[in-house]
Amino acid sequence: MCKLINKYSKTGNLKYISHLDVLRFIQRAVKRADLPAKYSEGFNPHMKTAFGYPLSLGTESIGEYFEIEMNEKTDPELFMKKMNSVLPKEMQILMSRESNSTESLMSVCAFAEYLITLETRLIDINELNKLFDEMLSDGMVFPRQKKNKKNQTVIKEINTKDYIKYLKAQKHSEDKVTVEAVFLTTETGSMKVDELLKLVEGKGFTFDYHTIMKIDALDKDMKPIM
Repeated sequence: MCKLINKYSKTGNLKYISHLDVLRFIQRAVKRADLPAKYSEGFNPHMKTAFGYPLSLGTESIGEYFEIEMNEKTDPELFMKKMNSVLPKEMQILMSRESNSTESLMSVCAFAEYLITLETRLIDINELNKLFDEMLSDGMVFPRQKKNKKNQTVIKEINTKDYIKYLKAQKHSEDKVTVEAVFLTTETGSMKVDELLKLVEGKGFTFDYHTIMKIDALDKDMKPIM
């Protein structure tokens, strides 16, 4: 028996499938690849997998993670090869290795690193970075709506400085700006890139189009999980 930790991508149209659907997607791939996954015992056995911090719907990623327990010793390279043979090109295992960690994968993923591309000719890069500095130092408070257990809408105030670790904009070309962002991912939640972009627009910065790519999940030392 062994446990494998795996880094995978989620790109193209698969960015529109939910976190729960990804779980089912991966588990079905394990079955199709005829890999010896371990199952829980009891009346309703389920494959023993664990996933990292959920990715926002509509966001592409080349740095997602899941763990899986195997019933027998399994070579990580063989696992990756068999999985990729049954997975679509938009979701591929990028790395795999054996893990002996007892810490949950969710708690290991302490930060999320993003690359945001804005298509615009109108943004003053220096003014945008001044705004980012304000978000990191003094912070900016904004409301977040969510449903409680009674399906009632509640509003919670969020401060950017509590959830953003790093934020920097660079001029990529005449009509493109790239933003590097690192957000904390905590048990109480994280900031969403869409929320950041809404704050940017609210301060008068305009752009025609944007793309979001999650680059990696980082540990407490801000190093990639793999």
